[in-house]
Amino acid sequence: MSPAEATLGAIIKLVFVHAALMWVAFGLLTLGGVMGLIYVFRRRPSILAWSNGSVATAVGLLVFTGLLGLVTAKISWGGVNWSEPRLLMLGEIIVAGLAVMLIAALRGPSIYPALANALFAIAAWGLLFRTERVVHPVSPIFTSDSLAIKIFPLLITASFAFAGVQIVRFLIDPAGSKTAEN
Repeated sequence: MSPAEATLGAIIKLVFVHAALMWVAFGLLTLGGVMGLIYVFRRRPSILAWSNGSVATAVGLLVFTGLLGLVTAKISWGGVNWSEPRLLMLGEIIVAGLAVMLIAALRGPSIYPALANALFAIAAWGLLFRTERVVHPVSPIFTSDSLAIKIFPLLITASFAFAGVQIVRFLIDPAGSKTAEN
């Protein structure tokens, strides 16, 4: 249902999904970091579970959007620029995220995973803001004159955000039980 774009044509639909996944991943990273900081002051297991689940879901979405970005680059530009700073940054964030998840798995419920989640979120945002672009465009979505091209990615992002929160909830409580702590 989403519109095509003058330069990218129907490929913009892949860009919509790629961008929406990235936005949701960074939103979940932020949630994981904030919940990690809250856990430092209020040591409730459910808070740490939300922090760890948000980070794990974000890392999974980053892997998926990275792969989709590679496919999109191949289709739209005819190949992947492996020295693209944004691509390298994404790889660094994914590796760091896996390390943070390992800390959570090894340390269990303690302040260390909570702090790691918070520092990871801050570092990921820092990398995002300081990483230059070589081939990666600023935003074919927000630089478009088409209102539809601006609205559809937001709708897709909202849908993915809802799904992302459901994934976090599943990671926290796979059986879906209702407990006083949840």
